[in-house]
Amino acid sequence: MNDSLVDQPPGEARTLQSATISKFGLFSNEEFTFSPGINIFIGRNGCGKSQLLKLLYAIVKECGHSPKNDSVLDAEKLEHRLAGKLAGLFRPDNQRIGRLVQRGTGRSSAAVSAGFSDGSTCGFKLSSLDRISGARSNVGVLEEAAFLPSREALALFEGFIPAYEKRELSLDATYYDLCVALSQSQIRGRRHGKLQELVKPLEHEMRGRVSLEGGRFYLTGRDGSIEAHLVSEGWRKLAVLAQLIINGTLTQNGFLFWDEPEANLNPGMVVQLSETLLRLARQGIQVFVASHDYLLTTRLSLASEYAGQIPEDLRCPVKFFGLVRRGGDEKGVAVSSGAKLADLADNPILAEYAALYDYEGGLFEKSLSKD
Repeated sequence: MNDSLVDQPPGEARTLQSATISKFGLFSNEEFTFSPGINIFIGRNGCGKSQLLKLLYAIVKECGHSPKNDSVLDAEKLEHRLAGKLAGLFRPDNQRIGRLVQRGTGRSSAAVSAGFSDGSTCGFKLSSLDRISGARSNVGVLEEAAFLPSREALALFEGFIPAYEKRELSLDATYYDLCVALSQSQIRGRRHGKLQELVKPLEHEMRGRVSLEGGRFYLTGRDGSIEAHLVSEGWRKLAVLAQLIINGTLTQNGFLFWDEPEANLNPGMVVQLSETLLRLARQGIQVFVASHDYLLTTRLSLASEYAGQIPEDLRCPVKFFGLVRRGGDEKGVAVSSGAKLADLADNPILAEYAALYDYEGGLFEKSLSKD
């Protein structure tokens, strides 16, 4: 990535614009149109949010060339790369990626296609016999894509990469990819100063700066230099994000996929996280998030509803997707979408908070009747 990217005006990044998913996992025949800024997936457990994040990550990661390797990908190589990536991300039994095809009687196949904002496309078919065919891509070079699983990675980092490569660990490939990204050296010079503007609020929240020394991460600040695995998990999650920003993995024209970023964060950290995601999107990072958190999703919804009233560095397009299991004999999930939470046909987060309010009201009325 060169210095000119940092000075590129927001909005010029190439983004994932759409995806059509047929018979892959829980998705029978769904079409998605994404925001170039932040995309938030909401749904009850078992509705395919993590599955969708991993599939989109596989598309971005394998259907485009790495900026470090611009060799042409022919169909056979692309099919091989996709097969390996899907096996690593989803870890089906015995690497049988055909198990990702929606179950039914007899043989079946899934189809996945995606389009980017510059008009380029990619896609593939996956059979229940574990074969990928029809792989195609004219996407060209894409910038970095990072996937942050719900469990933080700093405490796992030391010795993780060689152990994973020796097949000594059972975690999925998102952890390996993330550790490789975290291992990159921090950027110095003029770009470092620009990236620090994004990192400074995170460092303030976690009371220190993240550094990699001797294969281990440390947080250095007012409390001294402390091994990352000795600080709170919430701080480690913010430190992962800070490291990816300051080493150039997340600057402009890239992609961030994050599964339940709010896990183990206190409300103050969630507020800081929501603002950092908005700033990253403003800088040209396309963000995809799966969340169960009321505070995070509501803050992002308010940023969309009141875009003219928030600071300019937090303004970016936001889109919500609600995933809900179909009823009766229908398979898979139904999807609704909109620019704010109120646009979703089903929002289990708001539903449970409303139920809690009603429950408290009922208890209060009972207490009055006893008096």
